[in-house]
Amino acid sequence: MARVLGLETGASVIIVRRLIKFDERPVVVDEIYLPGDLFQDLGMDVLRTFDKSIYSLFEERYGVRMVRAEERIRAVAADRMSADLLGVAEGSPLLSVERVAFTYGNKPVEWRRGLYVTDHYYYLNELS
Repeated sequence: MARVLGLETGASVIIVRRLIKFDERPVVVDEIYLPGDLFQDLGMDVLRTFDKSIYSLFEERYGVRMVRAEERIRAVAADRMSADLLGVAEGSPLLSVERVAFTYGNKPVEWRRGLYVTDHYYYLNELS
């Protein structure tokens, strides 16, 4: 993760873990890694009070605009922790989406991995 984000060993990192639900059903376990120097006060209090997308938060509060992203998608089996969080059996198929998002100057500022349940929903990616 540090290599992907271009961080030196020991650099501060902010980690956001979230469970996303649709119709009260858990469908995504997301883990997001961000350079600590760019998002210094990002914590639960900030995340709870912001009612727009997380990328809107990054831009409006921290002045960091994501201009492009690269994603790698593959099928994986649910491990015990993700199965418990998503309410599926261990070993169930999940869609793993790993994303590196870049700001201006082709600088990577976000690495994330989401695990998606796709039995009732599908993955849609619309980045603009």
